[in-house]
Amino acid sequence: MKRPLLALLPHPDDECAVFPWLQAAVRDGREIHCIWVTDGGFGGQDIERRNRESVGVLSRLGLETTAMHFVGARWNIGDGDLYQRLEEVVPRLLEKFGRLAETAELVIPAWEGGHPDHDAAHLAGLALASDTTHLRQYSLYQGQGLRGPWFRVLTPLPENGRQDCIETTLLERIGHACRCLSYRSQWRSFVGLLPFYLLRMLRKDAFVLQPVDPGRTAHRPHQGLLLYERRGGPTWQDFAARTLSYRIR
Repeated sequence: MKRPLLALLPHPDDECAVFPWLQAAVRDGREIHCIWVTDGGFGGQDIERRNRESVGVLSRLGLETTAMHFVGARWNIGDGDLYQRLEEVVPRLLEKFGRLAETAELVIPAWEGGHPDHDAAHLAGLALASDTTHLRQYSLYQGQGLRGPWFRVLTPLPENGRQDCIETTLLERIGHACRCLSYRSQWRSFVGLLPFYLLRMLRKDAFVLQPVDPGRTAHRPHQGLLLYERRGGPTWQDFAARTLSYRIR
């Protein structure tokens, strides 16, 4: 029996980091579930519009709408608030998806310091996983060693271990980049993100998964200021204090 694939996603459009695995799972006839754990409404954005954009993109990729779970919107988990609400979110995830997670392959955002929701979703994924055997992490963006607003897209931290690349053709990668244009509500974000995403698509190793070591979460993802600290988000000290029970067990 083929393992179901569960993709834990912080915001609508973050599925752009896992397109190839979703596409491969569709081809293989596997059961798929995408779970968005915040409402994506930062700055007053239209939550329903963001959800519709994700539904449209993933439907064209071959996923059924029954595979798409916008629990963050349903539970009123604000974009940027996940790290403060894990005590509420994790039990609800376990209640809804815990049994499925016992037999599934689970892919979660990397522990990389790019966005507080990404790191908080990593912690939620650890709590949801019954073990780490079938648990892997995907990079979204991070700013290790950079200054100001600069960051890298889909670039795994070496500290997170072995990098397992999924084989894709250049044509497939160009297709994935074109899919990003369907997130029209996010044009301001993609003005900054898409050029780096496109550059990444020139590489055969554009899409990588890494194993997950729960012990990494006892410490900041990397040395120096995290990207979300540099961009006006919570400090590491604040994030660490609010997530202590899910980082050190």
